[in-house]
Amino acid sequence: MFLTLYFPLAASLSVQDLPDGFINKVREGNVQAAGAQAARWSDLARNGAGAATGSPGLLQLHADMQMTLGICDEAEEQYRRAQKAIRSPRQAIRAASCRNAGWQALFRHRLATALSCFARLIDEPDVEVSRQLEARLAITGTLHELGRSRDATDALDELAAAASEHGSDSWRDIVATLRFDVAVQRELRGAAQLNDHVYWQSGLGGQGLRSVGAVGTVGTVGTASDEADLHEVGALSVRTPLLCERIGYLRQLRALASGERGAMDRITAHLNWAQQHGLGDYLRTTRLEVVLAALACDAPQLAESLLEPLHRTDHAASTGHRQLEYLYCVAKTHQALGRSREGMVFFGRYALIATQCLRDDSQVLTSYSARAARQAPQLDDVAARLPARYRRAYRYLQENLDRRDLSVREVAAEVGVTERALQSAFKHSLGLSPSELIRRLRMERIRADLLDDSFSGDRTVLLTANKWGVQNRSTLVSGYRKQFHEVPSETLER
Repeated sequence: MFLTLYFPLAASLSVQDLPDGFINKVREGNVQAAGAQAARWSDLARNGAGAATGSPGLLQLHADMQMTLGICDEAEEQYRRAQKAIRSPRQAIRAASCRNAGWQALFRHRLATALSCFARLIDEPDVEVSRQLEARLAITGTLHELGRSRDATDALDELAAAASEHGSDSWRDIVATLRFDVAVQRELRGAAQLNDHVYWQSGLGGQGLRSVGAVGTVGTVGTASDEADLHEVGALSVRTPLLCERIGYLRQLRALASGERGAMDRITAHLNWAQQHGLGDYLRTTRLEVVLAALACDAPQLAESLLEPLHRTDHAASTGHRQLEYLYCVAKTHQALGRSREGMVFFGRYALIATQCLRDDSQVLTSYSARAARQAPQLDDVAARLPARYRRAYRYLQENLDRRDLSVREVAAEVGVTERALQSAFKHSLGLSPSELIRRLRMERIRADLLDDSFSGDRTVLLTANKWGVQNRSTLVSGYRKQFHEVPSETLER
């Protein structure tokens, strides 16, 4: 995932009053040293040595550095510790829960869950601007990974507008680099030699290309190469060393794709840099990008040599977005080298997984596209934010939402925990008590019914509320207004 390189910088910019030297380590790309510093904060907090070292933001940064360096299982536990350390209102816990679950899902290539978490984070009231920016960055990257080129561009425009309003030089550097990055990705996957990469081609076809001028004006460009040329100019003004490393690599990637074999020396240096800094996930993604560039310039022998280190770690997995690019690259390389039989085997696996991904992602993408109109949650991300043992409680709660007598005591008994334990788990993970979650989910179901085109006038709002266990009109109106900032009748008038 190419966002691995942006993540530690964006995460660091979201924490105020960082200790000396940390942000400089991240800006320079020395994530391992930053991770070691963050680990010391965590150890001090565990030993009770000072309130500052135990602040939720610093504990969360430790988990972020672990995620960046591929230590995902330990990061999950660290995120839980960070959320438990939050002493501010529950809204802060909800925001942290969405944010942390979203990044974990994205690093694990669970893209639908990631998109849902970050979209919900943006919809949370009173979320800090830095967190909003981070969420919009993640949404841009997620939509790109989902093959939604136009939607990713729209999300990037929203990020750019928010960053401009924020006025941060660091975020302006991130936006300029990301614009160039996305344009290069689009140019590469749109190459004529890769026209059978159907997962990406299906997202690229028939979409006009846009450019954004220095003052934010939007124009059109003729080709993907024109778009990349324009954004390359903007990227040359970036001063953050970490991002400059990415920009230099992207320029060489374009050169290789256009047939300049000499670009491989600089590209190899970048791959070595990523390996030396412990960026394993980023190294894998980058290596696949270089394979695509080699195939685009008709250099299958180079592509095969670049793929060799990945065979040891990737051949066992068989499903999901993580495998999609790898399987295509292997299939295309075999085909280009004249090994038609082997190529067809891998193309078959690629086609199967591409179809599975498109089918699995269709629901969240449809819901995301309708988000602006409905302003309702895109996908159920709550389960992803709960500890594993409490997910069954959440499923039971969902299955019984229509019962007006549903109680927290009943839910706790169903899964064999105490009522207090259930309350604590939900509050720490979601920033909501089970009762508050029940009320929120009921209001969401009521709203979905009111927005349904099949809703007819002979069904009253109260009858719809009754269907979801809400019997009292004043309870309905007050709860609905608090959650959606309008009354049910205003929803009906849309």
